[in-house]
Amino acid sequence: MDLAGVRTLVRTDGNGGTPLIMLHGVLSEGASWEGVASQLATGRMTVFPDLPLHGRTETLPEFHPNPQGLVTWLETLLDALGADEADLLGLSLGGAVSLHFALAQPERVRKMVLVDAANVVAMDEGYRQFIADMREKLEAAVGVGIVTSNQCWTEELGFEGAKTAAVDLCADPIVMSVLDYLEQRGIPFEQAMDGLEFLEPVSPDLFPEVRVPTLAIWGAEDPFFPAGDAVPLLRTIPDVRIEVLEGVGHNPVHERPERFLELVATFLD
Repeated sequence: MDLAGVRTLVRTDGNGGTPLIMLHGVLSEGASWEGVASQLATGRMTVFPDLPLHGRTETLPEFHPNPQGLVTWLETLLDALGADEADLLGLSLGGAVSLHFALAQPERVRKMVLVDAANVVAMDEGYRQFIADMREKLEAAVGVGIVTSNQCWTEELGFEGAKTAAVDLCADPIVMSVLDYLEQRGIPFEQAMDGLEFLEPVSPDLFPEVRVPTLAIWGAEDPFFPAGDAVPLLRTIPDVRIEVLEGVGHNPVHERPERFLELVATFLD
């Protein structure tokens, strides 16, 4: 599908009912939902696209993958499906996109499931310092006409991640996965900087403005977005149910799939 100028790979399963839009996390793709999507497709169509800059979706350099850009992209997806409203289910980055959309266009969301959403609380201090250093280097690089790569982080830009941010983040597998991903896809600096906006927490004043029935599922051991910080903010959403899963990290979908499916199916029905 051509959505807001982004050639988007969209997978679907099932039919009928209010469509369930399933949005994956960073460095992932829509296919990560396949097993879950088929089990949630009873009586409804599940829709699990590759987000811009991910999977087989083709993202033009002029597209801005910031919150406003992704809200427009998601609006266009609903239009293409012929859906006046949809249910949203988002993990991490996908949760951040869902929350921004629900705040911007609540009339188009029936229910929303946030799973360890990336924009509820600030990241752990070490990663926060890493992101701040990355943003500084990106801002300095915008307009110089080079694309992102692991090499240009460390050589052209003098970016040394852990050495200036946290003791051993440079060897952190998450950090290196991000750098490798940017390198492999040749993502322009401008788009990388746009994407960093999703790590900015939503203002606490906005949570009471969420007018969509919400289920929040959180891993008690999430290393990036601590449940202890997230839950007090989520409780200010007027119509919310919160489930904190003990012994679970950042991805309850794969760490506790049976419980996850039970919670989501009950909430949506």
